[in-house]
Amino acid sequence: MNLTPAQRLLSTKYLLYRIFTNAWFVGAVWLYFYRIYITDHQVGILDAMAFTIGLLAEIPSGALADKFGRDKIVRLGQFLVGCGLIVQAFGTEFFVFFIGQIIFMIGISFVSGADEALFFENLRFDRTSLAWRKLITRGSQYALITSALTGMIGGYVHGIDPRIPWILTGISFFISVLLIWSITDTRPKKEREHFISEMQDYFKNICLGFKQFTRSSLFVYIPIIVVVQGLFYATGFGLLRIVLLDRFHFDPFLGSIVMATSSVITIAILGLMHRHAERVKEKQVIAVITLSAIVCLLISIFDIGYWGYFVILILWAGEHVLYPFMSEILNLQSNEDQRATVLSIASFLKAVPYVALAPLIGYLNTEDELYYFLFFWSVLMCVALLLYLLLKKQNMSIDVTEVV
Repeated sequence: MNLTPAQRLLSTKYLLYRIFTNAWFVGAVWLYFYRIYITDHQVGILDAMAFTIGLLAEIPSGALADKFGRDKIVRLGQFLVGCGLIVQAFGTEFFVFFIGQIIFMIGISFVSGADEALFFENLRFDRTSLAWRKLITRGSQYALITSALTGMIGGYVHGIDPRIPWILTGISFFISVLLIWSITDTRPKKEREHFISEMQDYFKNICLGFKQFTRSSLFVYIPIIVVVQGLFYATGFGLLRIVLLDRFHFDPFLGSIVMATSSVITIAILGLMHRHAERVKEKQVIAVITLSAIVCLLISIFDIGYWGYFVILILWAGEHVLYPFMSEILNLQSNEDQRATVLSIASFLKAVPYVALAPLIGYLNTEDELYYFLFFWSVLMCVALLLYLLLKKQNMSIDVTEVV
């Protein structure tokens, strides 16, 4: 890529940003920390309650970022994420964890979409190039290297003091705030309006963001966002990954090794994706990832022991391979003024299932009946893939008709 000095500097900041916001020292051990004080069922309820509040903040956060400045919202969001982690680090009961999770989730909601939109608008890559997808892919590699190393470190220091991984993760997010402090929203500043007018514009922006998804170019991806990325959200960000590690008989330290080695392999896969970006096609990637995830869920119904490593690997790789494609699609297909809102809505859609799934997964795992969820969601993913392929085919037919 032929980049200007300013683009190279900002690309470097983006990669550093991805490093510090993926220093998840708690990645493989957070459930074990909770288990010292509460049950898996309570963890599911905790996640569902906190994630619901986070979802309520998700879409308004994108609209707030578009309205009042993406730079301010991202800084505030990452600061809240760090605070939420520190609060939980010193918790000993459900209520304290709940407060910490609320602060954490509101912070995550403020950041999601707004940070990508902030970097995307500042970099000003040629829209006809693959520069953004390549940068996102490279960023995912850096993020995985970081999560692998910090995950192993977290698994080790958890044995010394279970609070240390939480404190280290919180500090990393505070550093990310300082890192992006000089990056500002480049859009022209508008004159301040009357409060009522601002609120009207604010809600109008949210409606316009939802309206973007009624366009055929974005509507086609809703089944994939909700069901496939929804599964990856429950696995990568939610309760399911550690539940599966536990199901496959991995202890906290072995679990961190599983995640670290899975990250290393995923980094290699992303390297191939980056090198052959021009040849990799969206439809084939989405189909392969979805079918692989379906197989993973079905074989997880059985007690496969350490062979479950490959389930974790495939789900982890699938999440990170799919991410650059979805980021490119959403950024290119959304209007400039609603970009952060559209990205926040996409984050909202993939997080929605987990609000219902968190207590269900926790309860079923407590009762040793997780296979009900694994089978049901694999069927749902089959439906989502068929819907995507059908809608994609219809869109292609419409495009051909318009050209003719």
